[in-house]
Parts: sequence; structure tokens; C-alpha cells
Amino acid sequence: MINFLSSDEKFDKQDRFIVRRVVFIGNEKTKNEIIARELNFSVGSEFDTSKIEYNENRVYGTGLFNRVKIWFEKDSTGSDSVDVYVWVNERWYIWLFPIFGWRDRDLKKLYYGAGFLHSNFRGKNEKLILSFALGYDPWVWVKYLNPWILGSKHWFYSIKAYYQRVRSRSRILVEESDSFYYEDNFVFNFLFGKRFGLYKKLWASIGFRNIKVTGDFVGLKTISQSGNDKVLIFGSGYRYDTRDIPAYPNVGVLFNFAFKFNQLLNHNASFIQSAVEFQGYQKAWAGLLVGRFFILNSFGRKIPVYSHYYFGYEERLRGYFNEIFEGENIFGGTVEYRFPIVKQRFFKWEKMPLKEFSILKFGVDFVIFGDIGRTWFNNEKVFKLNYWKGYGVGLNFILPYDLILSVEFAKNNTGRGQVILDFRGSFD
Repeated sequence: MINFLSSDEKFDKQDRFIVRRVVFIGNEKTKNEIIARELNFSVGSEFDTSKIEYNENRVYGTGLFNRVKIWFEKDSTGSDSVDVYVWVNERWYIWLFPIFGWRDRDLKKLYYGAGFLHSNFRGKNEKLILSFALGYDPWVWVKYLNPWILGSKHWFYSIKAYYQRVRSRSRILVEESDSFYYEDNFVFNFLFGKRFGLYKKLWASIGFRNIKVTGDFVGLKTISQSGNDKVLIFGSGYRYDTRDIPAYPNVGVLFNFAFKFNQLLNHNASFIQSAVEFQGYQKAWAGLLVGRFFILNSFGRKIPVYSHYYFGYEERLRGYFNEIFEGENIFGGTVEYRFPIVKQRFFKWEKMPLKEFSILKFGVDFVIFGDIGRTWFNNEKVFKLNYWKGYGVGLNFILPYDLILSVEFAKNNTGRGQVILDFRGSFD
């Protein structure tokens, strides 16, 4: 007997078997072990039928596949062993693509360019990225990521280098100097880490950053009075992640901690940055209750402007979506309740000549949300701060290749309302 589960089918009860064999189907380019390492079962282990959908989402969450299906076949002798089948439909992995978008989720900050991406280099989920862009905050970028080396040791590493000219973000400094300025950034970073089981990662990194600013009053923009900071950066971090699909999770938790020590090479100064983030996803009633909380801190005698944190760029507070808040520290929190209007489904495009684009995902969620946040400087008393708040409703459109389009209406704690169109989810 073969049990094939569609996305809408579930077992009435929880059954457990011993895995006799795991068979992978459809992965013409991806190595078997790349799929196997995302599963919570293996040959000789226990197979929990209630976790089939979770394992499908784990494999789908690698970003390598359009669709994943898992089913099993019982032993004809009547024993408690089963053969488990894992079928995948692979995505298109090699992209020569034009680049067009907007910086900081702002339609006025357009950039354009071209890039090359191999998202499954050598069939081992290795990423190779080359790109450049002109327009707002132009850049040249090279990155290589290998998420699994040395076999059963489960080590990983990444190398990246880039140059970017960034228009100043600090509104405080722009008002003081009465003009915008630019930061020329050259960055090199090497990261090395180890994965422990399915959910835990520990890493360390070393890098170099050269920041040179333009315009007048350069002594206000960098720690060095020359307007050019050369920074050696040591970092480390820990990540615990049980989410099924990182792009738009349905279940699980994320805990992330990171730490960076910044030592200037051309000035006797240093500063420390830390980051803590939590995300949680829990089924509740007919929908999903989700939350995200994060805090980023800076410690040191002087924190350079280029290391300030902001709401109003990548991080946003709905209700204050287009307003910019600046500080040496930042706290943010979001709670959402998502209810599916159109349940996430896969559609097959029969006439599509490229099979990597033949299976597409789509869904629509109704969302009720509340946001809270604050930035502050180290000389402020954090316990006496007033926090900015926003709340509202919206629709999330879940699109193919992990794209999320959000259309929302929000009000802030002053009672002012706004309509928001955003091409990324609030938990990215």
C-alpha cells in the first residue's frame, strides 16, 4: 500500500515506523545528501507520519525546489518498517539576470544593473553570486557560500567582497552639515562555522572594512579625523532555527545572536555591536500566530555614524512606514495573526517549456498586525523612552519563487493612517 499525501491531506492519527530505505526522485542536479540533511529521519531511524508536511517544508525551504512530496510504502511482510520516497521538482538554478529595484523599500531609490547567480553550484546548494548596479547606492559584489563541507563534520563557510557607494542615511548629521554626503565602502569578510544537527549553527568571522566619506566636516562622519576609517572586524554568532520555510514560515522558532568587535587600524579606538532576534510561529484557531522581536546595541566611547541603526530604511514600523528614526541602539517587535483566504497551493503550468517553471506556488493571507519600536542613543535613559506603535490589517500575496507582496492599512499611536504597498514580508 502506498500513501501519497497531497498538501491538503493529513493522517487522522500519528503512526511511527522504522525507515528501511529512503528513495530520492526528481533531483537530476541536486545531490541526494543535500536533501537528506534537511530531513528529521534517516535509514534505521523512526519515521513519524505526522511530520511529513514539516519535512516537505524543510526541503522546500532550501530554495532549490518548486515542489516537494514525501510518501511511504509499508513492508509487505507486515513489519513496522517502511520505504520512504522523497520527490522534488527542481528550480532553475543558473541565472544571468538584469537588476532593477529600489533601495530601502523606497520606490524613489531606483537602481539597475546585471548579475550572475548559480544557486546550486555543483548540485550541493552552494551559492555563487556576481553582481553590479548603478543608480542609487551603486555596488559591485562577489560572494561564495558553501553550506556543508568536510562530510559528517557539518562545517560551512562563506567569502564575500564588495564595493558600494552609500548616500548618507543620518538625518541628524545631514541637518548639522546642511548637505548630503557619501560613504565609499570596501568590505571583505570570511565566515567559518559548524552546524549541529538540523537546527543549530555556530560561527565566527574575520573581516576588513574601509570607509571613506565625502564632503566637509569629515571628522563628524568617522572616528578618524581624516574621514577614512580602516576597521578590522571580529565576529561570532549562534543560530537556532526550527522554521519549516525561512521565506514565509508556517511553524517553528528562530533565535539568533551575533556579536562584532570593531578595531580601527588607523586610530586608537574600538566599539562593539550585538544583535539578538527571536521569531515564533504557532498555529492558532484557523490561522497562524506569529511574532518577531529584535534588539541591536552598540557599546563604546564613540559610535561612528556609519554604524547607526534606523527605522525607515530596511526596518520599518507600520504606521510610521516612511518616517526615519535614528540611534545607536534599536528595538523592534511585531505580532501578527494570519488567516488564509486562499490557501497556499501549487499550480502546474502544462505548456511551460521549461519544467523548472512549470510548478508555481500561490496563496493569499489576511493579516492583523501590531508593531512597536524605538531607537535611542547611549546617553539617553532607555527606561524613560516612549515607544512608537502601529497597528492595522492587510493582505499578503504568496507568489512563486518565495516572493511576498503586502498591501496593508496601518494607524499609529497618534491616530494617523496610511496605506502601504511592500514587496517583502515584515519578518524578512
